[in-house]
Amino acid sequence: FQYFLFLTREKIMENEIANLVISENPSKTSAKLGLVPLAAKKPRNADRGKKVTVETNIRKLSIAPNQPIFKYAVEVNFVYQKPDGTECTIEMSKSTKKGTEHDYDKIKCQKVYEEAVGRYEALRKGGPFFYDRQASLYTLTKLQLEVVEINKNSYISSLQNIAFDVTQGISKRPNFKKAQFILKKVDESFQSTSNDIKKTVNPCPANADRTLLEAMNMVVSGPAFENKNVITVGACVHYLIDLKNIDVQSKFYEEGALYSGVGASKSVKTLEGSDRNAPSIFMTTEMKTTLFHPDDWPLLDLLKSYRGFTTNLKANTPAAQRIEKALVGLDVQLNYGPHVGLGADGIVMKIRKFSTSAKETNFLVDGKNTNVAAYFKSKYGINLKYPDLFTIEAKGKHGKIHFPPELLVLCPNQTVTNDQMINNEQADMIKMSAAQPHIRKSTTDSVVKQVGLASNNIHGFIKVEEPVKVDAIVLNKPKIIFHGNKFANLDDPKSRFPTDFNRAGAYFIAKDLANWEMVFVQGEEVKGLAEQLVNEMRTNGMKTNPPAVSFIVHGDLNTVFQKAKAAKRQLLFFVVKSRYNYHQQIKALEQRFDLLTQEIRLETAEKVFRQPQTRLNITNKTNMKLGGLNYQIGSESFNKPNRLIVGFETSQRSGGNPDYPISVGFAANMLDHHQKFAGGYVYVKRSNNVFGSIVKDTLVKVLETTKKNRGVPNDILLYFNGISEGQFAMLNEEFSQHVKEACKFMSPSYQPHFTIIASSKTHNERLYKSDKGRIVNLEPGTVIDHTIVSPVYNEWFHASAVARQGTAKATKFTLIFTTQPNEPMWNLEQLTNDLCYDHQIVFHPVGLPVPLYIAGRYSQRGAMVLNENDGPIFANGEVDLVATNAQYGYGNKALFNTRFNA
Repeated sequence: FQYFLFLTREKIMENEIANLVISENPSKTSAKLGLVPLAAKKPRNADRGKKVTVETNIRKLSIAPNQPIFKYAVEVNFVYQKPDGTECTIEMSKSTKKGTEHDYDKIKCQKVYEEAVGRYEALRKGGPFFYDRQASLYTLTKLQLEVVEINKNSYISSLQNIAFDVTQGISKRPNFKKAQFILKKVDESFQSTSNDIKKTVNPCPANADRTLLEAMNMVVSGPAFENKNVITVGACVHYLIDLKNIDVQSKFYEEGALYSGVGASKSVKTLEGSDRNAPSIFMTTEMKTTLFHPDDWPLLDLLKSYRGFTTNLKANTPAAQRIEKALVGLDVQLNYGPHVGLGADGIVMKIRKFSTSAKETNFLVDGKNTNVAAYFKSKYGINLKYPDLFTIEAKGKHGKIHFPPELLVLCPNQTVTNDQMINNEQADMIKMSAAQPHIRKSTTDSVVKQVGLASNNIHGFIKVEEPVKVDAIVLNKPKIIFHGNKFANLDDPKSRFPTDFNRAGAYFIAKDLANWEMVFVQGEEVKGLAEQLVNEMRTNGMKTNPPAVSFIVHGDLNTVFQKAKAAKRQLLFFVVKSRYNYHQQIKALEQRFDLLTQEIRLETAEKVFRQPQTRLNITNKTNMKLGGLNYQIGSESFNKPNRLIVGFETSQRSGGNPDYPISVGFAANMLDHHQKFAGGYVYVKRSNNVFGSIVKDTLVKVLETTKKNRGVPNDILLYFNGISEGQFAMLNEEFSQHVKEACKFMSPSYQPHFTIIASSKTHNERLYKSDKGRIVNLEPGTVIDHTIVSPVYNEWFHASAVARQGTAKATKFTLIFTTQPNEPMWNLEQLTNDLCYDHQIVFHPVGLPVPLYIAGRYSQRGAMVLNENDGPIFANGEVDLVATNAQYGYGNKALFNTRFNA
């Protein structure tokens, strides 16, 4: 029997509440971050490149002067009775939940706030009022309250606060006792004015007073909140319900009843504007095209929409596993017995996986064995219609919980994640988003106006201006040098894209391949393929012998690796049809056997005979895997052999299970040439700070490898991708300390210069080149480091690659920390640009500097290896990260000294 804890309704309620109890004795917190300034502001790059004009989706908010804004703190508490008769208080206004549960807590707060509005005239007069449905209320007029005390109804009002209890009309939960509402001034920032813009930014992040920005964010959303044709997801994404006035194709998918929605996200921030000493407030508005799950559907009805579903389907069948992938992570609500019709008061569970049927899932109740079907019959009098269907496994506070699908309903307003897309949804959404620049910009402007975010007059004191135009610089392209000092032509008028280049000679550093093996599935050998590739390698300067040939028999890859390891092969080169799905297994075996692999699809192999570019792409990868360098970059900025450049990136993938650790990738120019990058991955616990725990140890490993290969660097540049502004202080203070500790570990006297740069593509800014009145994509190498950037941080937007389809999105970089205050911005910008040309396999720049680009691929590899090995190693019921990294990582492998993931 499978034993687990199946929580009854009362126990679910009890644990749901107990899980949210606010501690009366909070644990001691660490020292406050953000009191140390980020790197001092540097002069902009004004002339190192060609000047162009750029249009944006960034609008200045013109604010009437001297307008006061008052902020009040809202506290909403819900009091519940626990099964033992004691009471438990939960502060809903400071909910830390996510997804549907967070939205439901905001609905609860709004209900109680509306009760307050009904009770107090002061909340109906004056204003206008802007409540964020949590802990803050903003108003343009000061509340005028009389002193009143009414003991009978347990509420008071005064010039200082409003407070009352309410017991009726708020919650449908049977153990709900009362809700408490308290409104009072915020002592430290009770009053702000529209003149306080400069206070909203500070080189020390913690010293910025964001009251005005928070208020503006609420105020400019006012028209969207009031728009009957708009639904809001989260706090800042507004979707249109009726799309008849928007020229955007909508999509609907029969499987899963998925449908597309179009809307606009917005963010309000303080930017330089025309004078960094007198900054302005701006609003960025970006079009969002998103897939949604259907609202409030019975889960069983949803399951019936999927191909292969039957009402006695088992969880371990291919059909169920396919459907499971589409639904894992969805929020569902209990919909039986006392849980029917509770709405925002209902209990929400997240689907973790499909499990055994209701008849087969056994557990203990009062010491006796029962199963899910029998439990619902005895406890609630429910005869399950489909007891032979798999159950839904969710996570309870004390273990797994299993529910019959027929007793669950979908929660509303849930977007579809990439992992939940099992058909062509992702490709379709990319196509929908991949509009040409002029179409995207005009459609975005139209959506923004339809939603209500482009009002000329918001409450008489804010005007949303038209999107700003700014000057930009297109940086000079680096030189691309092949063997024999032969230069590639980056200004070929015949080239479709201006930054694509062709091979100009043999590889700059060509490697030897004497002992390798080409592997086919038995009976599917491609005759002549080896000869084609050997000739291509030799043409590019590689000394290559013909490969041995072997075959995969009955899917047995393990034997292939065992024999190849015994034969001391340099490389296993696989040629297999895409339908076999061997890729993940091949890469996991590569890690286990410490044996370099390369894989191409048989469909690609057949093109080798007629497509020279396909042959070149394959051998480009082979030479890099072996430790070669296909070309050298000639660059003033990227020509410092003693500068170590490291990138950290994570795809946030966890090997297919949300409870697994996630894989953080890293890459560095730590090999025998300063333009060769290699790296690996590290498994870490999922958290808001996935990099911090590994920076020191990873950097020590990188420094030791660099020292062995080409000496000790005197300068270190670190890029961290996916960093939000709220994490800047952490990088500035904690990560910089980790770097110092790593250097000290190498030697107490080792103190190299170092610089930390944060990058992100998750921002909302969209930039377009204005070319003689036409809106087109930015040229690769375009940078903007003024007007639309922070007035106190060193920031720049950088478009590095050509958009092969749709509209390019620039990366945003922020200089966080540096020991070289005199290094000019133009040099950091040029170095970042030149690093995008160092991919070595594709002959054009990529979308991120190569240390970040490669680190991202290593992160994905780590998740793949973890998944193939059925998850991490456990010790005493907990994930053992040390053992997992030792067993599944590359840190102790010979391949760590290669670009094995090329």
